[in-house]
Order: sequence, then structure tokens, then C-alpha cells
Amino acid sequence: MLIMGSKIKNILHLLRIRQYYKNFLIFVGIFFSKQLFEISLYFTLIIGFVLLCCASSLNYIINDIRDIEKDRSHPEKIKKKPLASGEISVFFALIIFFLLIAIIIFFLIFIIPPNLGFITMIIFLIITGQLYNHLFKKYAFIDIIILSTGYLWRALAGCMIIKQFVSAWLFLALFEVAMFLSIAKRKGDLEFLGKDKAIEHKNIYDQYSSRLLDQFYILIAGSLFMTYSLYLILIFNLDEPGIATFYEFISLFTIPISLYIIMRYMYLTSAKPKIARNPEKAFFDKGIIIAGFILFIILFFSFYFEKIVEMLNL
Repeated sequence: MLIMGSKIKNILHLLRIRQYYKNFLIFVGIFFSKQLFEISLYFTLIIGFVLLCCASSLNYIINDIRDIEKDRSHPEKIKKKPLASGEISVFFALIIFFLLIAIIIFFLIFIIPPNLGFITMIIFLIITGQLYNHLFKKYAFIDIIILSTGYLWRALAGCMIIKQFVSAWLFLALFEVAMFLSIAKRKGDLEFLGKDKAIEHKNIYDQYSSRLLDQFYILIAGSLFMTYSLYLILIFNLDEPGIATFYEFISLFTIPISLYIIMRYMYLTSAKPKIARNPEKAFFDKGIIIAGFILFIILFFSFYFEKIVEMLNL
């Protein structure tokens, strides 16, 4: 029983279940396109989420096979990666790899309606991941940009699968969030491993320094804040008095809240480098949880007040 439990745990580490939170970006489109109450869209979206998770795991398995030796030199990664630790064989990993491909093909052909846009996003996610691992991770700055596009494909996949689109400003903000997290992770790795050990793990760290990454970090943080603010102003026509309604103006309160979340995250990644290397751990910070909940409630009210009134009138 213990052996079976250990095997399952290692398989989950191989699939990197802990990274699946990124795929929740598929639900961005349904919220910001004001289709949240369209129950008929959820089945397709949930299937899409599962397929994004499968596609993500394909990338992770290929990367882990390729980076076995390098991961063995990383004191944290060798604990989390069963291929590097020897808990799972390469042969068994390949069996899971082809099983995931079969699942993706089956669902795309037999379960959800044919959707070329969504299929394209799945392909882009896999190709981008492999281009990063085989080529672009060797080039400073480009590696951060390429990694960040993966977040875009996930968000666009949600729009494609329900055939609804949102402002380009929102997608720019998501891209900047991804860059923000990627830069923080590199900062954390440099602080944890030290320059020499970081270079041994990834040659790209030869071109990065804590000071340079701090400058990028501040640049992207400011840009993210401005992009999100502009998104709200443009989406609700808040710069044109008489057009926006009162409840739409309420969305402006999320601007200082978003600034707090950015500042709180910057503090956490400076005071606690472990969070920088594992961004998902920031989601368990009490300050970020409370601020994120309030931000969501305000946006929900701004986006769906009219629809809620219509439903109540019915």
C-alpha cells in the first residue's frame, strides 16, 4: 500500500500537478466577456481545462527527460522530480507521455465540438514549451518572454473554446503578470543557489544579476499596474462622463487593490525567496488572499450587476 502511494505521488510530481493552477487562465474569457452565467459553456471549458493540463504535462515530461542530469545538481528540484531522483524510469515516463497524447486526441475528436482556434492554442502551448526548452532558454531576456507567452495561450484558449473575446489590454496585463512571476523566480534562484551554482544549473544565469533583475522587476510591476488601470478605463469608458454607470465606476476601487497585491508580492519575493521560486505559494499568503477576494467581488459587481438585476426581475 505504501509502495503504491509513493508511486502515485511520484507520478503526480512527474505531471507537475502543482503547476496546473496556470491552466485556470482558461476561465478568464468567460468572466471578462460577461458570460459567467452561461451554464452551457462550462462543460466545454472544463474539458478544455483538462486538455490544457495534459498539454502542460507533456511539456513537463519532455523537459524532465532532457534535464535529468542538470536537475540532479539542484538541491530542491531533485526532491520534486522523480526522473532526476530515479523514482520513475524514463521508459515509464514515456508510457505516460503517449497516454496523455491519446487522451488529448480522443477528447478533441469525440468529446468537444471541432474548434480550430482551441486546437491551435494547444499546439502553440506545446511548441512554445519545446522551443523554450531546446532553444530559447539559452538566451537571456528572450527566455522570460517566451515563457510568458504560455500564459497567453492558456487565456486565449478559453476565449477560443467559447468563441468570446475580450480586450487586448487584458491579455497584455496577463502577459506582464507572467513576466513578473518569471523574473521573480529567477531572482529567487539566484539568491538561493548563488551565482556560481545557478550558472551550473542554467548557463543563462551568467547574464543575469540580482541588480539587473530588480530593475526588470520594477519596470514590469509599473507597466502591469498601468496596463490594468487602462484596461478598466477603456472597457467601461470611464474617461467619458455620462457613458459609464455608477456600478462600472466602482471597478476603479480595484486599481489600488491591484497595486497592493503587486507590492505585497514584491515584498514576499524579497523577504521569502522560496515564494519567488514557487509562485503558487504566494496564493496562500493571507494578505494576497483577502485582497484578491475583494478585487474579485468588486469586479463581479461591476461586470454582472445588470444581469443580476435582470435575473431578479424575472
